[in-house]
Amino acid sequence: MKQTEFAPSRKLHIQYLKRTCQYNMPVPHYHDAFEIYFQMAGKRYLFFDNICHVFEAGDVAILRPFNIHYGESREINYYERYVINFKSDIFSKVLTPDEWYLLEKRIVPCVIHLSGEQMQIMCQHFQMVERYSKKTGFLSEKLLESSVLQLVMMLMEYVDQDFIIKGETVEPSIVEVLKFIDGNYQENITLDHMAQIAHMSKYHFCRTFRSVTGTTPLNYVNTVRLTRVHNLLINTTESIDEIARNTGFSSYVNLARVFKKVYGVSPRTFRKYSGEGNGRHAP
Repeated sequence: MKQTEFAPSRKLHIQYLKRTCQYNMPVPHYHDAFEIYFQMAGKRYLFFDNICHVFEAGDVAILRPFNIHYGESREINYYERYVINFKSDIFSKVLTPDEWYLLEKRIVPCVIHLSGEQMQIMCQHFQMVERYSKKTGFLSEKLLESSVLQLVMMLMEYVDQDFIIKGETVEPSIVEVLKFIDGNYQENITLDHMAQIAHMSKYHFCRTFRSVTGTTPLNYVNTVRLTRVHNLLINTTESIDEIARNTGFSSYVNLARVFKKVYGVSPRTFRKYSGEGNGRHAP
């Protein structure tokens, strides 16, 4: 089993999905784009930002690029949802660089709960984006960009009005470990040390950690490191040796081994061809 997966995004991806059987993501994953997840019916559990959120009708999640997340079914198998992924250049024809800079700062990871009326409006916006995504011809691209912008701005209004909700908090000892990993991924992190922080035996810690995140503690550490590596590869000019040292891999050889196991290519090849994939996972 892979320890994490990267789901590369096109400029825009929108998908409606209805499931009537249980579906758990094989492993946590992340995108190089923003994601908006809109629950329309049923129940779903979505883990991100150290919290397990219980999603029911009217709940919306906003995720930024490289936010690791994981979804699963538990006692209820049925759910219905919309997901949209978009990159920053989706707004290139309707926003100036300065306008996008200001808007991008407001798009923070959170969960919003909508009323019945707000849910209907949100559904209409998703349907409008989906409709425009299939159009071609005169002004079709501007219409699509404008419809996505309207959806995002409406969500920002809800964030400003404090519709943000809390999730089902993960066991505090596991949260402490997750915070430790996020803050110390550059260091040598051992299973013994993580179990000690959680005040658990290694066996109990591994079982509890996997039930929360969907993966093993050491795989999760590498997941965090690899998201940082990915970000640095496509957004900086740092050498790969520097990136390896700055993200907790002892050398380029160690980074290349783990990186190729997950992505199927070397870091150098990935940097050269980054952004050309169109893989997809349905949370």
